[in-house]
Amino acid sequence: MAEKNITKLTPFEKEQEETKKKISDYKISCEANIVTIIYKKPSELYNMKLTLNDFSHNCWKVYFQIAYDIIISEGKNILDDITVGIYLEKHPKLRAKYDEYGGYNMIQSAKKYVQVENLNGYIKELKKWSAVLNLCKTGYYVKERLSEFSDMSAEEIYQEFETYLNHVFVNIDSEVKAYNIFDNMNAFIDELNQGNKRGLPFYNAPLLTNETDGFNYHGNIYGLGANSGCGKSTMIFNYLVPSALEYKKKIVFIINEEDETKFRKELIIWVANNVFKEELHKYTLRNGKFSEKTLSNLKKYAKWIEDKKNERIFTVIPLQQYSVNTVAKIINKYSALGIDMFVLDTLKESFDAKSDEIYKSMMRDMITLYDVIKPSSKNVGLFVTYQLGKSSLKMRHLTNNEIGQAKSIVDVMSVNLMMRKPFDDEYEGEAKELKCWKFDGKNNATKIMFKLKKEDKPMITFITKNRFGVTDEYQIVSKCNLSTNICKDIGYCSVSQDW
Repeated sequence: MAEKNITKLTPFEKEQEETKKKISDYKISCEANIVTIIYKKPSELYNMKLTLNDFSHNCWKVYFQIAYDIIISEGKNILDDITVGIYLEKHPKLRAKYDEYGGYNMIQSAKKYVQVENLNGYIKELKKWSAVLNLCKTGYYVKERLSEFSDMSAEEIYQEFETYLNHVFVNIDSEVKAYNIFDNMNAFIDELNQGNKRGLPFYNAPLLTNETDGFNYHGNIYGLGANSGCGKSTMIFNYLVPSALEYKKKIVFIINEEDETKFRKELIIWVANNVFKEELHKYTLRNGKFSEKTLSNLKKYAKWIEDKKNERIFTVIPLQQYSVNTVAKIINKYSALGIDMFVLDTLKESFDAKSDEIYKSMMRDMITLYDVIKPSSKNVGLFVTYQLGKSSLKMRHLTNNEIGQAKSIVDVMSVNLMMRKPFDDEYEGEAKELKCWKFDGKNNATKIMFKLKKEDKPMITFITKNRFGVTDEYQIVSKCNLSTNICKDIGYCSVSQDW
């Protein structure tokens, strides 16, 4: 675990840091046992719902990542000294850490004592201490309870804290409602059967839709982070507007870094290439001085678009100055008109923020937005885009840490996505070529490997938070020609963690 500068901490913060170290000590044995079992019986890795973030000790993070890449990413079934050595030839930084921690000899020694039959117990123990560690990081005082927690299950700890919170908060809101969950179950099943709670599918993105339920606009916030110039606005357009047209769903874009002309161009380009299947690039619209044929085609696309204007599918609202209060008012206004999907492009500090600390201001703004859209309020969906920190430019595996100090904006999100284009050395034949795959055949039983090609203009999407499915187990690869607005999911890949 990374250590903070203790001299600059308050007494309470110092105590919390010491508590984190103690919790980490409680975790080390189960981390070691789990990883050792993986090397003893690699097939168990397929049954685990663990990611690198579940481990606190860098030693076991290193061994886990090596195993994960060899078994899951490369599809091999053995973790012997030779197989690991061949893999590490391609990862010198990882090899240095691996050798520092004792290499294969340490694993070989540990395998003699660990019992595979105890794996589930080790995993439960790991999850329990991870939860306690998160409680500590959140500010809960758990120092005096650690020895007691050793003899308690995660569920028992949860129930205890839930009781405390209920006792403190249950009487502050006169509108608190209680439900007998055993009642009206048949009516609830009938409601589920209608599929009314499904999200709007992302257009031409069945893999991403399957993982995240598309854009579930029933009281959820989705996020999309990327570096400047990566195409956040264009990707959001391509995901949502075509699907909104198909499903007759209205959507409002609230924008603060462009004007409405950008989205007029995006719509024309999309219609030309996807509806009429006629190639049209954005630079053609930018350059002007159209040929007679191009002008005739543009008029044709315009007619197709204007024939749908009375449906008011796509509304764009440019802001002269960004303020979260203005956005909240817009959502309140248009949700009253029956619109339940909103996009905020781009999230940033409000011009009228009352704090000099940008990250705190943005965190409060996100809470304000969630209070507007949540199920107990307007029950609508909000998709926000935001820019990643500069440090992410060099990162291969994007995580919520790349948001910087404002990473707590993710707390109220149901889904958070991050995108980047591949590095030059990740394409076919290069030094760090990515292993990509797709599924085919009945029930997706066949795994077909493929390689990234520059002509496909691929985009890699990281699912860094997901309340509707898996988080960070793998990444999604898409063909994305942002010049013609033709985008399509093509498979999966596994990007190794940065070290």
